[in-house]
Amino acid sequence: MFCQKCGGKNEANAQFCGSCGTPLKKSGSSTGRVWLWIGIFVSIFVMAGVGYTLVQVLNEKKPSEVVESVVAEEPEEVKQVKKPVEKAVVQPVVQKAKSLEKEKTAVIKDSLPKVYTIFTQDGLGSGFLYKKGGLIVTNAHVVAGYSDVIVRNSNGKDTHGQVIGISDRYDVALIRVADYANVEPLSVEKNESMIGTEVIALGSPQGFENSASVGYLTGINRNIDFDFSYENVYQVDAQIDQGSSGGPLLDAKTGKVIGINSLLYTNKNNFAFSIPMYSMVDLLDSWAQSPMTTNQVAGAFDFYDDYIDDSASTEAESYYEDYVEEQEVNANASFNEATLESFILEFRDYYALALKDEDFYWIQDMLMPGGAAYNELEDYVAEIAGQGMTFDFKNNAVTGIEIHDQFATVSTLEQFDFTTAAGELIYYEREKDYTVIIDESGYYRISDIFIYQ
Repeated sequence: MFCQKCGGKNEANAQFCGSCGTPLKKSGSSTGRVWLWIGIFVSIFVMAGVGYTLVQVLNEKKPSEVVESVVAEEPEEVKQVKKPVEKAVVQPVVQKAKSLEKEKTAVIKDSLPKVYTIFTQDGLGSGFLYKKGGLIVTNAHVVAGYSDVIVRNSNGKDTHGQVIGISDRYDVALIRVADYANVEPLSVEKNESMIGTEVIALGSPQGFENSASVGYLTGINRNIDFDFSYENVYQVDAQIDQGSSGGPLLDAKTGKVIGINSLLYTNKNNFAFSIPMYSMVDLLDSWAQSPMTTNQVAGAFDFYDDYIDDSASTEAESYYEDYVEEQEVNANASFNEATLESFILEFRDYYALALKDEDFYWIQDMLMPGGAAYNELEDYVAEIAGQGMTFDFKNNAVTGIEIHDQFATVSTLEQFDFTTAAGELIYYEREKDYTVIIDESGYYRISDIFIYQ
């Protein structure tokens, strides 16, 4: 290796010139070439990375530009873009609305069998089952001056009711009906409800029984003096009319009774007032525990004529007279083949409803309380509830009737398809004997049912 400064010759691996001491430069060495290539590759890599980043930045701008053009030019594409949003946001709202609608339907269906039409010789009103023991709440002005009334259920059956509590200050009264002693009452809300609560009014407006009207609680703490003292009453926009008095006002969400429908305000716009249940519970419970005597009820006050519904009084008076005559006939009732056959076939129709709705209520008043048939069918309806079983009755025929002194036996042939909880379809053909008695009010009641195997 030669020194570039003095030209002296040196060893191939010498680092300094032996003649002048100048550092020797190893131009063209393999090490230098390696670093040169490394530098080239690094530069290429960096340039590639910068290029990729620029491409990504440009691509990120394209979706918004495409959406804008789709919105402006291609409506069909917009629908596709928004579809996931509809699934995530809109659909749950629709499902919720449907759910609430079903709840209101269920509330009405479950409550109406415990709402009644109350008849006196002068008019009619409404009432509802408040407490076990067959205790029914209504307005005082519906039954004022009477200790005995007629109570009609949602199936059209009429039963005697006795007024055991009535107030000459507050427009409330309590009726006891022995036939409904074992029926589960409606639930009661014992706290004040809020303005805006969705409500359902049940009753018999203008005599149209089993009516339901939906509205809202539009005011609270209204005070009205109108022969009775109406304190802190609710104002509602649900449709209420004469004949609705004494019927229940329900919370549409919970199904609980929040008020007793009592007054109708008519001017340019109609709205109504309902006595809050929370304000009357103590008074009603006091009558339940210590009933008033017949004389106390009859002499509570003498201004009930002011409340007579003239449009209904003639019809009610005629109906009441017919009812009294019917009771006189029933007191001397006897077995008759035609009426026995009709009774059993009617029972089978209601039994089909009891199984379909899983509700013992439909047949309860056709069975002898405490009898074998009553207890067995009450247990059976409760047992199948929620199991998903179905009954499809194909034929129900009366095949024979035997009348004895104290009872009658009605024989039937019944054919039906039964679907089990597991979905298995089974055909049944059964012969049955129904033991029928006449109760103290002159009504047929089934006391026992024998099934031939």
